[in-house]
Parts: sequence; structure tokens; C-alpha cells
Amino acid sequence: MNKEKLSALRKKLFSRRTRTAASAAKKLARRTPLRSLWWWLSLVVVAASAGFIPPAVVMAFAVTEGWDGLRQFMGLVATGLFQGLVLGIGEVVALRRGPLRVPAWRWIIVTTLAMGVAWVAALLPGSFGEPDWSNPAVLVGIIVAILVVILIVPIAQWLLLRSRGRDTWRWIVIMSISTTLGVGSLLTGILLAEGKTSFIGTLLPFILTGWVGILLFTIVSGLGVYWMAREAYTAAETSAVLARRAANESRVTTASKKAAARVAVKASPAIKKVASKVSAVAKKAGSKTAAAAKKAGSKTVAAAKMTATTVRSRTAVASAQAKARAKAQAKKTSARKPSTPESPKKR
Repeated sequence: MNKEKLSALRKKLFSRRTRTAASAAKKLARRTPLRSLWWWLSLVVVAASAGFIPPAVVMAFAVTEGWDGLRQFMGLVATGLFQGLVLGIGEVVALRRGPLRVPAWRWIIVTTLAMGVAWVAALLPGSFGEPDWSNPAVLVGIIVAILVVILIVPIAQWLLLRSRGRDTWRWIVIMSISTTLGVGSLLTGILLAEGKTSFIGTLLPFILTGWVGILLFTIVSGLGVYWMAREAYTAAETSAVLARRAANESRVTTASKKAAARVAVKASPAIKKVASKVSAVAKKAGSKTAAAAKKAGSKTVAAAKMTATTVRSRTAVASAQAKARAKAQAKKTSARKPSTPESPKKR
């Protein structure tokens, strides 16, 4: 009876393992580059559209209500972070449906922060004053800000993607071109909305040109994702790349520690010698200072004693002279006093 139960349990377990392995194999087989393209075109359009609506509304309010520079800056940076969050979620879901298995939470956090930095760089030149276009430093700063807006998100995402496929530097090129198309469409919307006074009249150009930019961004980046998904690593290759990178990092760390230890060993005699010299000089200076202090103290005591003796002697002489003068004065006074006549006797 026990043998029959064990055999039945083994059959169940082996069948479950077989089904699990088969389902995993089917899932891996479904992760094709074409599937990545389909999911990217489907999800990134929705995520980018949903993330673009809050910045467009804030820009329309800022233009029609006459917001100051600080209020515009804070509102657009906050909505830009939301845009990065939504876009990162859409991108990571689309990529993980294909061969490019990127780390989900890190991708979302990196995309959100990089999008916030891009909005900060885009808003700084004109939010707190009119830039002086004749100043070369201002022109250089604006060029740097444009490069940051275009490159910050692709470079930040590439740092997570470089261990997932071959020639991942192409991600920077593809996403930079896509971002340039999207930013160009947004700038077109800002130019079209200039001079509008109503909220709807200002919002519509932003929405329309922004959606055109989102379509261009999604199509171009989707073709790039399909291109890169064909060169994606398998899970074993990715783990091997990460293991090699970890080994290289540990090797560098160990080498730096050994070099630091060697430098410390070589430098310790010199350091001890310098320390002994410094302590000897300090002791010598201390003894000299103590001797000088004692000498100065003895001189001070002698001078004080001499001064006290001089003061006493002078005081005694002055008092003696004062007494002599008083006696002489008393004698002169008694000599000058006339004799009084005798009073008559009573009869």
C-alpha cells in the first residue's frame, strides 16, 4: 500500500515538473523580438500619453493664469517626475515581455529621476529671467541643457541595459533620436500656443503636438527595441556577464587594497621618522620655552623686589624729611610768638 502511494506521488510530482518546464519553455519561446515590438508600441503610447497630460495642463494654466517663474518650475518638475514614473512602468512591462529582461524597480526609479533632471535642465534657462543671448556663457549653458534633456534618460537606462545584450550602446543613439523628435514636437506646441488667452485654446496645441511627438517617439524607439531584442542575451549569458563584472570589481577592489597596504608599509618608516623628528623638535622647543619662562620669571621677581625696596627707602626718606620739616616749622613758630603780660595782683 505504501509503495503504491509513493509511486502515485512520484507520478504527480514528475508530471508537475514536466508541465512547469514545458510552460517555462513556452514562455521563453514566446519572448521574441517581434513580441517586444508589439508590447512596446501598445504600452508606451498609452504610458507616454497618460504621463504627458499633467505637464500639458500645467503649461496651459501657467500661460493663461500668468504664473511666476518659481511656480511654473515647481509644477512642471513635479509633473515631469510623474511622467517619468508612468513611462518607466510602461517601458519595463513592454521590455519584460520580450528577450530584454531589465530589472523592473531599478528601471522605474532611474527613469523617474532622469526625467525629473531633464525637466529641471529644460526649465532652468528661462524660468527665472530672460537669458542674455549675446553672452557666450549663456549660449554654452543652453547647449549643455539641451544635451542633458536629450541624453540623460537614455544614458541612465543604458546603465541598466548594458548587461542584457550585445552592443547596447545603440540604446543611447535610438532613444536620443526619439527624445529629440518628442522635444521638437513639444516646442512646436509651445510656439503655436503663444498669444492664446483661453485655457482650451492653449491646451489643445500642447496636446496635439505632444501626441504627435509621442507617436514619433514610440515608433522610432520601438524599431530600436526590436533591433536590440534580436541581440539580447539569454539568462545564462546575462548571469555570466554579471558574474564577470562582479569578479572584475572584486579584483579591482583587492588590487586597490593591496596597493594601499604596500604604500602604507613603505610609508610607515618615513612617517615614523618624521614623527620622531617632530616630537624631538617639539621637546626641544618646549625645554627652551620653559627655560625662557623661568629666566623671565626670575628677572620679574628680582625686579619686583628691587622696586619694592626702592619704594620703601624712598618712602622712609620722604617721611624723615617731612618730620624734619615739621620740627623746623614748629621751632620757628614758637620763636616768633610774643610773651603775654602778667595780670595785676588783687589787693
